[in-house]
Amino acid sequence: MPKQTLGRRQIPIIATGFVIALGTWLSLRPWDLHAWMIGAPLGHDYVNFWLASRLVMAGQAGTLIDLPAYGDAVKAAFGLSYDPHLLFVYPPHVLLFLVPLVGLPFLPAVFVWTAVNVAALAWATRRSAEAVDGTLVLVACLSPPAITMMLYGHFGGLLALGATVVLQESGRRPWLAGLCFACLTVKPQFAAALGLILLCGGFWRCLVAAGIATAALVGVSVAVFGVAVWERFVTVTMPLQSSFIIAFNAPMIETSATPYFVARFWGLPAGIAWTIQGCISVLALAAAIRALRGDMRSPARLLVVLLAVLVMQPYASHYDLAVVAPALTLVVLAGDPRPSRLAVAVWLLVPLARIFFIFEIPLLCLIVPGALFTQAARLSRPGRETVPAAALARLEPAV
Repeated sequence: MPKQTLGRRQIPIIATGFVIALGTWLSLRPWDLHAWMIGAPLGHDYVNFWLASRLVMAGQAGTLIDLPAYGDAVKAAFGLSYDPHLLFVYPPHVLLFLVPLVGLPFLPAVFVWTAVNVAALAWATRRSAEAVDGTLVLVACLSPPAITMMLYGHFGGLLALGATVVLQESGRRPWLAGLCFACLTVKPQFAAALGLILLCGGFWRCLVAAGIATAALVGVSVAVFGVAVWERFVTVTMPLQSSFIIAFNAPMIETSATPYFVARFWGLPAGIAWTIQGCISVLALAAAIRALRGDMRSPARLLVVLLAVLVMQPYASHYDLAVVAPALTLVVLAGDPRPSRLAVAVWLLVPLARIFFIFEIPLLCLIVPGALFTQAARLSRPGRETVPAAALARLEPAV
């Protein structure tokens, strides 16, 4: 497979993406650390990861589900005069990955967290093709989806790396893939969609390993943090988070990029919105299963599967698209000389989800599924991709 390199014709796309990402960052007034940005010029939601870890380690886990008390804790920790209405909505075993930074003050902690995720994006980009030019790796790490992840302080880089390893190693090294899959369960809906794709594609051995590793992670989290944190997560946090979607509290999920969101946002009844989401999810699943039947060192195939994972969910935020940043960057900037316009639009416009919501144009909800199905259609064209026989042999599922 030829080396993935960057050409001159892609420079306008990169420049446009940089301007959009920079403009989005400046619009959030990163110099004011008591406004939307809290305590640092990036990592808005990392406040939850840092503070929740501290509260749990201090024996105050109950504060996480007491929203007024949690708001007071945020205000006290960062000297705020208002409640930013933040929520910690992740399963307790995610704390195992967060507590290593709990001893650091917030500012260095958020920078370390961001650096780890950027490094993971770089590694995932390296793994996303047989050979990748270093400039492309840098562009992927500074792409609009990656910048969005940094602004929000989420862990899309780690998800991208974990998912890439799972997809590339599920056939030949199922235990490695299973261990990485277990780590992905800190984002349960993401893991569930990916697991369904792998199961339907015949890659069940890595899921057995993933089940064992996930049980171990949960067991360790119970031993370290206690059973109560899991009880609160199941009985309070999960129903609360689900209510935002089912009852459609649009401001709480304003950055969503899914068909369900746009259907409800445009006033369609819940039943019709769920039907639309279900039909598109089935089509996305079929596209992902077909893409699995090839060399997953192909950025185009990785892009189809990872976009399908996001499109299959009724709620996936724009910052979750950092998961596809490596594959999407390679497809848009180093793959087809004439990449899909929808793929280019997704790459460019991810940071603008909140602005689209303000103007009542949830554009990402339309172009993200569009990019998925356009890319899947391109893969199905004869002669579109040549896959070495040895690569296919390595990726045969266990049946």
